[in-house]
Amino acid sequence: MSEFSIQTKVEVLELLVEESPCHVMEITNAVDGHPITIDQTCAHLHSEGCIVPLGRGLYEITDVGEQRLEIQDDS
Repeated sequence: MSEFSIQTKVEVLELLVEESPCHVMEITNAVDGHPITIDQTCAHLHSEGCIVPLGRGLYEITDVGEQRLEIQDDS
């Protein structure tokens, strides 16, 4: 996985810690990313159990996502 992808995942998780749930377009604007990239990032984070979709483009962070962010911050 590229450094950009890891950084994008961290930015998405950090945003969701502060403002969860959050719409995918709000995430896109907050992390200054391309909508397709953010959508793919959210799909990856969901498959990893870090976030959950609530419907209508809303995402919420999970305990797994919070733990992952803590581990990322420690490294």
